[in-house]
Amino acid sequence: MTLQRRMILDSAMKRLAVAASALLLVVACNGDPLNASSTGTSQAPEITTPPTNVSVLNGQTATFTVSATGTAPLTYQWRRNGDDIPGATLSSYTLTTTSTDNGALFDVLVANTFGSVDSSSATLTVQ
Repeated sequence: MTLQRRMILDSAMKRLAVAASALLLVVACNGDPLNASSTGTSQAPEITTPPTNVSVLNGQTATFTVSATGTAPLTYQWRRNGDDIPGATLSSYTLTTTSTDNGALFDVLVANTFGSVDSSSATLTVQ
């Protein structure tokens, strides 16, 4: 086999492998590769464990955590008394408390491309 024919054959094999991979992706995603998930279905977020009330001493840290399911990627936005907390975009939020934090309500918005859900509020008690 000549070098030129070998190069043509190699190129054709690579294109075939790419086409086969693309076909498998479409089949695994129920015909829509833009809505891929591990189950092949798209799901809006659902909160499985909401944040819970926290009680700490003045000056201690308080951490609120949420667990959620849904098609990745999930995004998080924590809120204090209904207002977004800048930079609080993980599944947990930690703050160092002061006496002015006593009674504050914390909740989180969890979202993906298929929807969003608000958690219930958790109360921070600072003693």
